[in-house]
Amino acid sequence: MNYNIKISNIAKTHVKEAVAYYKNVASIKIAQNFLADYQNSLDKIKLNPYFQNYYKDFRGLPLKKHPYIIFIKLIVEQKLFLLKLFLTQGKIFKRDLKFSKPQRFSKL
Repeated sequence: MNYNIKISNIAKTHVKEAVAYYKNVASIKIAQNFLADYQNSLDKIKLNPYFQNYYKDFRGLPLKKHPYIIFIKLIVEQKLFLLKLFLTQGKIFKRDLKFSKPQRFSKL
């Protein structure tokens, strides 16, 4: 079963920051590898979003090769809301997972 994913603006910003970081500190190839790893994780989430619960309804999937976790929340049947992309080189606190309610969206 394929799920539709709505990516939040915060998550888009985090991805752009991570790509910029890898381009500046490492190389363009590593930034491309990060994007490929991110896309593979999104593909896994689309097929089955029931990964580990981190806090209340928030589920997370770590990227395979990079120190990030993608946090998602199942909004309605077959619709997901990608909330944040966290760097995992530190502790994740519950306060980091508190979000305002996502806006309702009709088209995905």
